[in-house]
Amino acid sequence: MAINLYSKAQVTPKNISEVEVNADIPLRFLGGKPGNPQGPDPRELLRPLQLATEATLKHIGSKDHGLQVNVECEIPVAAGLGSSASTTVAIISAVANSRHAELSKKDIFKLAFAPENYLHGKPSGVDQATCIYGGIIEFNRPFKVKKVRPKKEPVILVCDTGVHHSTKTLVGGVVKKSQEERNNFHDYVAKVRKISTGVAKALTEGDDEDLGLLMYQNHDLLRKIGVSSPMLDHLVEVARREGALGAKLTGAGGGGCIIVLNESKTARDRISRVLRRHGGIPYRVSMDTSGVQSQVA
Repeated sequence: MAINLYSKAQVTPKNISEVEVNADIPLRFLGGKPGNPQGPDPRELLRPLQLATEATLKHIGSKDHGLQVNVECEIPVAAGLGSSASTTVAIISAVANSRHAELSKKDIFKLAFAPENYLHGKPSGVDQATCIYGGIIEFNRPFKVKKVRPKKEPVILVCDTGVHHSTKTLVGGVVKKSQEERNNFHDYVAKVRKISTGVAKALTEGDDEDLGLLMYQNHDLLRKIGVSSPMLDHLVEVARREGALGAKLTGAGGGGCIIVLNESKTARDRISRVLRRHGGIPYRVSMDTSGVQSQVA
């Protein structure tokens, strides 16, 4: 599900012979602190943005590479919320728009793999598909997107553990574990597929109780697969204890965020306050239905 946290990209022609990329990413999203060099190298964060720009220019056949790309991202980085996909989709759309080139949604999807492969190894593509189409989607590789039209919008909140991660490293760990526990993993994957089908049904029928139960079941499976963490498990348990209908980690795990399904906005606000007291960083979010959009300045 696309949510109302956004990346924005602005492209300006420049009398230079190269692409210049600047990104405004708040320090709290990088896992570092002032004077503490342990956060990600900013140059490493800018490289995929450069790749997105270069791939788009090559695709549209633009020989003039004199561009300045300015990016603003309000999405926590490395937190399981698709910040890299959102940013690259925004850049691809903005660069094409600046050159008066029209890209289909499928074109944008394919181009987004250049930076996403750099960051994550072999991503499924679900993150960029969600950012492109908006709303709620069912996604199957290599590129099968089906819109899910919920009977009502689920009342959710996102809660960040503050512990951020490398998706590529986590995926590598899961692959290794799957090879060591092959039989168990076949069982886990089968159950996850069944849960996904059940979630789509619960959303279209507006059955929040079933949706919440499936979320808890999914988190338990992800914990067994080895992608949860003590803080993620703790926040899920706090949400459960406070009456949340459902809660689970989102993204690659190892840290990052949980998503919490609530009975009402009043319940969401109360649970949000409790999660904050337990060390979480809550975001009260809603569904975005627009997907990627571009404008000519």
